[in-house]
Amino acid sequence: MCVKSPWEKALEFHGHVCPGLVIGFRAAEAGLRELGLDPAGAPGADLVCVVENRACAADAVQAVTGCTLGKANLVVADHGKHVYTFGRREAGGEAVRVSLTAPVPGLEELHALQGKAFNEPGEENRRAFARKREEISDRLMEMPESELFQVRRVRMETPVRQRVKCLAMCGRCGEYVFEDRTADQGGRVLCPPCAAG
Repeated sequence: MCVKSPWEKALEFHGHVCPGLVIGFRAAEAGLRELGLDPAGAPGADLVCVVENRACAADAVQAVTGCTLGKANLVVADHGKHVYTFGRREAGGEAVRVSLTAPVPGLEELHALQGKAFNEPGEENRRAFARKREEISDRLMEMPESELFQVRRVRMETPVRQRVKCLAMCGRCGEYVFEDRTADQGGRVLCPPCAAG
């Protein structure tokens, strides 16, 4: 049996090396360590992560921690920030907030190369973009954690554990919806989009 390292899990899950993946990976390592959890182990359903972006870093956090939307222990609060909060349901709200504070080296050049790779398709442009992406990723992986992140203790409200939910059929579109998300309009059970429209 081949046991994958947390980095290998993140890379396999996301599909390529990039600065965002490294940031999420390093943030997850820092958060788990501060909570006394081993990234190589299975942190368990007690762990809750809040990611404040919908980017590559969120994939790394999910792969390293095992937190998922389906288990209701991965919360996406999309503020477009490289901020990650890690807590345990049984810790009474005590959590660790990890926020990127260092400027990402070479990011402007990477954006320019990305634009060129997408707007002027060609093997050379694609390779230049991939090389720069990996170069920045390597630099981020080697940076001291204290230069990369601010890590501090905070309080968080953890979501309730995921439960099996009952389904109801929407009276307008006929699609199934979780009962706790329905609206009653004039005696008809409606899903959120139909209730809004």
